[in-house]
Amino acid sequence: MIFAPDCLADRRILVAGASSGLGRQVAIQMAECGAEVVLAGRNEARLAETLSAMAGTNHRIVLADLSSVDAADALVKTTVAAVGPLHGVFYSAGESALAPVRTTKAQHLEQVFGAGLFGAFGVARAASRKGALCDGGSLVFMSSVSATRGRRGMAAYSAAKAGIGGLIRALAIELAPRSIRANAIAAGAVVTAMHDAFAGTVSEEMVGNYRDLHLLGFGRPEDIGHCAVFLMSDASRWITGQSLAVDGGYTAK
Repeated sequence: MIFAPDCLADRRILVAGASSGLGRQVAIQMAECGAEVVLAGRNEARLAETLSAMAGTNHRIVLADLSSVDAADALVKTTVAAVGPLHGVFYSAGESALAPVRTTKAQHLEQVFGAGLFGAFGVARAASRKGALCDGGSLVFMSSVSATRGRRGMAAYSAAKAGIGGLIRALAIELAPRSIRANAIAAGAVVTAMHDAFAGTVSEEMVGNYRDLHLLGFGRPEDIGHCAVFLMSDASRWITGQSLAVDGGYTAK
């Protein structure tokens, strides 16, 4: 373990989008560091799988729809009513659906912007209210290098992730009087089930070319987990309003 096993001790942290992928890994690593974690998502069976992989016993599952502002807002209210004020929120819900701008339909935008941006805004709105998040707390949202780097077919996804950047900068200013931090992790390509599914739809050459854009190759879920723990801990007490690039050097070029 890189971090002290008690660096998040006695902290209540909501992980939204904990049923798989990066959200699952972050929940596991936060539990290893002593946090009491609330796992939120739509799929109860998958959330149970996450729970079974976590250290400690003082965790719980909350079923939630994160595709709208109001539903995500309600998740925070429900969680706070059950466990008390939170010390942190990690938000990783969202979908990636490729389509060029010329063929993008309203349904596609609604799908990508739903959990990817509207849900994040709903969580942020609820967490901003007094009594929801402890003073000195931390909000961490998953973003992507796509927020600042254009790629074919990624217009909707890129726009949603760029919105996360604007959200955390405004939150940082609004919540600074309470010493609450708001940051994002702008990830490069990380090997998850979603990544593998996408890789299976394109040629090996395309996957290889994309890998080469990352100076250190594709990332692992733990790489994101380490950054999330850091941003949730007191070690990041002087960092707010930032999108930290955790991308294997993708944006260095």
